[in-house]
Amino acid sequence: MSLCINPVCPQPNQSDQEEQRFCLNCGSNLELLGRYRVMRLLSDKTGFSKVYEAYEQDIPKILKVLQEDLSGDAKVVELFQQEVAVLQQLNHPGIPKVDGYFQYQTRNGLLLHCLAMEKIDGLNLDQWLKQQDNLPISQAQAIAWLKQLVEILVVLHGKQYLHRDIKPCNIMLRTSVDPLSKEDWGNLVLIDFGTAKEVAKSLTKMNAIMSSGYSAPEQMHGQAVPQSDFFALGRTFVFLLTGYHPLDMYDIQHNVLHWRNRATHVSTLLLNLIDWLMAPDIEKRPANAQEILQRLGEIEKLTIQGNHQTEQLASPASKTLSSPEKQPEKMPLLALLGALLASLGLLGVIALFFGTLKLPLVPNYGQVPERKGKVDYFPYAEGKDSQGRIAEFNIAVLSVEYKWLLGSNFQIKYNDTTISLEVLKLNLEQEGIQNIMENPNEIISVGTASCEGNLAVEQRRALERSKQIQLLAKKLFSNTPSIKGYRLLNMGQFQRSDCQPNQDLTAYQRSIIIIGVKKKSDGVILDEALRNRLEKKPFADFRLEDYSLGSAKKFKTIPSNL
Repeated sequence: MSLCINPVCPQPNQSDQEEQRFCLNCGSNLELLGRYRVMRLLSDKTGFSKVYEAYEQDIPKILKVLQEDLSGDAKVVELFQQEVAVLQQLNHPGIPKVDGYFQYQTRNGLLLHCLAMEKIDGLNLDQWLKQQDNLPISQAQAIAWLKQLVEILVVLHGKQYLHRDIKPCNIMLRTSVDPLSKEDWGNLVLIDFGTAKEVAKSLTKMNAIMSSGYSAPEQMHGQAVPQSDFFALGRTFVFLLTGYHPLDMYDIQHNVLHWRNRATHVSTLLLNLIDWLMAPDIEKRPANAQEILQRLGEIEKLTIQGNHQTEQLASPASKTLSSPEKQPEKMPLLALLGALLASLGLLGVIALFFGTLKLPLVPNYGQVPERKGKVDYFPYAEGKDSQGRIAEFNIAVLSVEYKWLLGSNFQIKYNDTTISLEVLKLNLEQEGIQNIMENPNEIISVGTASCEGNLAVEQRRALERSKQIQLLAKKLFSNTPSIKGYRLLNMGQFQRSDCQPNQDLTAYQRSIIIIGVKKKSDGVILDEALRNRLEKKPFADFRLEDYSLGSAKKFKTIPSNL
């Protein structure tokens, strides 16, 4: 099928005009420049242009067509043409190759501005991470990808241009044609240069181009410098290293991004580099892309040395495991060696040598979630009461994007916006929460409160929050025939000793949580069975002992009538 790009064509996608030269409905030429046939619309939501997939004979291309209502704006046309100029000056495998700019006139005389360029075969990093169930990338992968993207910025900034819109969906992971010739982690391509501007012109009055959660703060005022690209690059790797959108971890009141506790597998050196890229003040970010490459090289070197040192220290244990019959003899020697090293201060010397290097740690993690749209779902697992009677419980975190507003009993934050329960209800219905919960007989609404404030006040707040969640649950599941009742679970105040004001130490500390119940044995003591399930098979990094009402003596659900 050939698609007509005339914006006023009454039927641009008529199926029987594949072999036609001219549109059967409006008469416009279907062979652009005699070279390109447009096959389908990919996007019309960029604000500047429509993006199509086209073919030049058998070769796929990307065709960008400036929005028709902008064609008469000389400044916008200049910005669009500048994309061509940028790409034609840049020769790098991480930047799409451009065929050129041309004008196309429809049969009714409308002049369209077009750009034809290489189509990158693959997924963008937003799509790719979703395909990986939003599991964070490793440190090695992060370093490899960072180096690729910074090398692209070396070329781009070297030509006195900025990208201005770096984010996961503007970075493609190129599908490898010859896997033997590619890097271990694949080749990245930076796309969408439609907002690129010369550095010398970037301080002139222009509309700010922002991508929520990724753009540097100075871009809100229409200012962009090379360090603006570094900021966006840092935010992109926050997403890749945690699996969470930056705004999910942003404390708007204190202007702090609490992301490091979600990237415990990453060394302190790399964490510090990412924070360096994202420094709020421009002058505190790297001076240029070469500085970033130099720091990455140092981190790589120290990481290799650290891994080698770890292998050396671990080698006696490895030998012990390979000879089980000798293990009782060698274990005391290993302990003695450790004590000797400690007494000589050698471990301190090693730690001093490696500075702030943080070797990967295995987090104390429980049941792993299944990502159902935006809902983190933990499937049914059995819990037993003191008499061995059972019930099954599942848990649903109603998206990490929905969090209690600090100090509020009823207000919920969605990214950086406060929303109502009714809006939340509509969003969850679209996610299909009723099907996700797999026909429970009861719904338990969980209330929690943060560590700030008086204990009694926060425990009351947690109870009120559980009631608000229950109101929401009753609306969501009113037509679910399996539901026979509802309960409240007040977990009280989060009380970890290392808790900081308005900072999440666990994945779901301020999240909206419900629990489903089914397959209850006759006479089962539900509170005991639920606590057993949460204790023996906790979800993610949730721990009963973190909450003021989590002990066996205080843990109690409150039944509620339908």
